[in-house]
Amino acid sequence: MKNQKFLQLQCCLLLLVCALLPDLGSFIGAPSLDIPALCCQLIGIVGSSLALLAFHKSMGGLPTPFVYIVGAGLLLALLVILPGVPQWLGYITIIALLVSLYMAKDCLGVLWNSWGSQGAYFILLAILMHVYDSIGDNTLTSIAALVGFFLYFKGLGILKDVLDDTGVKGISRLKTAVILGIVAVILGWIPLLGGILASILLLVAFIFEYMGYGALKQSASLGMEGRIGAGKLRTSMILLIIAAFIDFFPMTGIAVGIVSIIALWLIYNGWSMILLGMEDEMNKWEASKEQLQ
Repeated sequence: MKNQKFLQLQCCLLLLVCALLPDLGSFIGAPSLDIPALCCQLIGIVGSSLALLAFHKSMGGLPTPFVYIVGAGLLLALLVILPGVPQWLGYITIIALLVSLYMAKDCLGVLWNSWGSQGAYFILLAILMHVYDSIGDNTLTSIAALVGFFLYFKGLGILKDVLDDTGVKGISRLKTAVILGIVAVILGWIPLLGGILASILLLVAFIFEYMGYGALKQSASLGMEGRIGAGKLRTSMILLIIAAFIDFFPMTGIAVGIVSIIALWLIYNGWSMILLGMEDEMNKWEASKEQLQ
């Protein structure tokens, strides 16, 4: 339960940060209302608050510096939703939330039993940044998506060390998808031809990623819960390809955002289940080792 609430807190804080990233065009003139981004802000605030409340009840209190910083960040995030609030307040909010993200693991005493869990944790945060780009769709979210790809690649390298041969095969396919995704993001910044090439590469990356999750779904190292989580990740990819198709049509930004938010929920559930599945497998192994002794 503790690990699950920690994942909820971190994902909601990061989602909130992504939703607060300004469109560079908003520096000139008033920012426009973005309903999907607003929904992500509200989800981030409510989800983070509920996770913090659960930690407060289970721990009998939280470290004071952490409470002040994360509390200020969430309060400011609520304020910046209101019209007429100066933009610089949003930047302070992002800084407070990023500091909270960094402090949370140590302040809440969260420890992973499996080394692979750290990799799954990195991947979960990385994919959140990548997928949010289809919701926010501005220069800063694209940069965040690119950072997410590198974090994704790092997480896959960690996760690979604790998986069986079937799981390693899936990781190799996912790494190929990540490399293609990085190249696609960079090409996407080139007008006209770059966008076409990026779309082709993303389609190929989708195929490799889908195949990778299929292999993870068969990996015994993830446990039953983790394999179910891999199945949810494949479902999320189907939703994302639907969102990409809808995006070809004009005036469909809200629909794309809603589908992407649903995909984000499945991604959170899927990678959380993989992480918790590996933790359960490690606990079982440690318990059987103690019995043998």
